[in-house]
Amino acid sequence: MHASVPAARPPANATAAARPFIAFALLALALYSLLAHWEQHGAEAPKFSTDGSQVAFEINMAASKAQEAVVTGTGEVDIATGSSGSKYNSAKHPRRVVAHFMLGNTYPFTESDWARTLHYAEKTSLDALVLNLGPEEWQLEQARVAYKLAETRIDKAGRHERPVRLFLSLDMNVLPHKTLEDAHKLAMHIAPLISSHAALRRGHHPILSTFGGEDAEWGKNGWPGFIAEVNRLVRAQIFFWPGFFVSPEEFKNNPLVGGSFVWNSAWPDGNHPIRHHHDAPFLDIGKPYMAAISPLFFTHYGKTGQFAFDKNWIYRSDDLLYPARWGGIMEYKKEKAPEMVQVISWNDYGESHNIGPVMGAEPGSTAWTHRMNHDAFREMTGYYARRWRDGTPHVNDEFIVWMWYRTHSKNVVVKHDPVGRPQNADWAQDYVNVVVICPKGIESPRLEFHNGPDSKTGVHRDIPIASGDATQTLFEFVPGHVHFTLKSKAGVHINGTGHEILPNHRVMLYNFNMWSGQWLAASTTVLDPPAKPEDTPAPETHIVVGGHPTDNVDEGSAGKEGSTHGHRPYMGPPS
Repeated sequence: MHASVPAARPPANATAAARPFIAFALLALALYSLLAHWEQHGAEAPKFSTDGSQVAFEINMAASKAQEAVVTGTGEVDIATGSSGSKYNSAKHPRRVVAHFMLGNTYPFTESDWARTLHYAEKTSLDALVLNLGPEEWQLEQARVAYKLAETRIDKAGRHERPVRLFLSLDMNVLPHKTLEDAHKLAMHIAPLISSHAALRRGHHPILSTFGGEDAEWGKNGWPGFIAEVNRLVRAQIFFWPGFFVSPEEFKNNPLVGGSFVWNSAWPDGNHPIRHHHDAPFLDIGKPYMAAISPLFFTHYGKTGQFAFDKNWIYRSDDLLYPARWGGIMEYKKEKAPEMVQVISWNDYGESHNIGPVMGAEPGSTAWTHRMNHDAFREMTGYYARRWRDGTPHVNDEFIVWMWYRTHSKNVVVKHDPVGRPQNADWAQDYVNVVVICPKGIESPRLEFHNGPDSKTGVHRDIPIASGDATQTLFEFVPGHVHFTLKSKAGVHINGTGHEILPNHRVMLYNFNMWSGQWLAASTTVLDPPAKPEDTPAPETHIVVGGHPTDNVDEGSAGKEGSTHGHRPYMGPPS
């Protein structure tokens, strides 16, 4: 309305008192219209059922629209966000940390594999795994197994345990979404999972997410029709938290959308460090925001062969991307912060950002995942998740060193790689990323770093470490061994060796994936003088001296049959 004098409104209490009667009247009118339509055509009015018939779908569409007319007006109750016209305050809702999980990589999974996965997710302090669902029937069956086991773990959990939960992300890049039958079939399949008591909920509402899908038609009923059908089948109002590739305003103005999720906010969108200004518009729309976070991105699929996904690029990831993104998220004020963080990913090996151990199938990605241990990413996730969600201290009585880097120079030329050099390879930087967490009260802590073919050549650095704090740093790398010593006035605390960085002539394929390692030691641990770098063998994963090794799951059966749905970013690789 653009009149100069605002229209008069009834008192708020009068509106509130009349609201239930208005809702009932609109619902009754909608149902009456449908009944009259069926009677006019000599048809018997159908009953509510779970058989997925068109009439059952239509009657729910009418009910949904009648409800929507009441609950989405200005100042009225909004079921999707749980607000009542007041400004959304993220501090009033519990924070959650979840991780994206590709069902497409679970073709050979057994119950034992699922049990190990849920166990490791809980050890990582995750609230839930977000199961990316594709069209194959076996993916749905694997999801059923996961929910069943999660239910059992929840039922047996102790009072102070935090069992991991699950929710679905519909992979709309590959799921059929044109017809009403597509909508009906998918709704029927996912409803029992959404109804599970292992489903993650926001309040009393089970969460449903997507990867893309803003253009889904569902037989011209669109998302309103699909969500109405799901709500009917689960007999509850779901909380729809999609990963649409749309503007903040479109998220804001869509009454079906409970919260926004921006997939590509996890990485820089160009040749620069990660920035956080992309979050701000979504934090301002008055709905919950789920921030994306990821340790790196590299994919190397060609245009021919069994896995011809035609994906070959990187995002800039070498300059402390993961801790920098976590740090930016933690800087937001409680009243205006993400309500949920989604880690991308637990097991998308094809895009190299898995924080979980390699298990199950690896469709075409073994060339760049073999021996690329990501344990440190998983341990870092737990550390930052507990700090952001639970407010745990950023240091304790233990030394921790995390280190990650690529294992060959970005400038290498590999003539016989059939896929070719990745797009944006020049954005990479030849750095070793390091985070050191030092307990309080340690006198004069320092980190000595050496990288090169022997102890006399290569890169040598000796830098101070903050006592009682976390120190982040970068070291340029050259081909050769990687060795470090963490010491203080008391002596040497950790003496460690990382993965060898290959000389150019030994690189057979481009691999911009990263190796990671973790070393731990109690604050009281003091070692003998460190060994010389050339005397210490380069490990396949990592070596821990004087501390204790992290738990490590043996690599699963890589390269078995499976499927991957790519997660091609909305705009393709940046250029």
